[in-house]
Amino acid sequence: MSNTIQLQQSVLQDVASLLDDNEAMKKLQKYLQRLKSERMAKEEMSAKEKEEILDDIRDGLRELKLTKQGKLKSRPVEELLNEL
Repeated sequence: MSNTIQLQQSVLQDVASLLDDNEAMKKLQKYLQRLKSERMAKEEMSAKEKEEILDDIRDGLRELKLTKQGKLKSRPVEELLNEL
């Protein structure tokens, strides 16, 4: 926790030292916007990936249920491995 506070203080001190330099502030602002955009894109991608994985699991469970009910024929493991 104290490391986080020290890091925050250091960052704020660095930013404070740039407050009088408009050019540096513009560059910092662009960089911060880019960081935020990258973080949001990464989070969105993760959510999409999680949803795809859950959909695949749901499909597999449906197939398993149908197989147990005798409504779907199972395949030999060798056939499945060859497909992969």
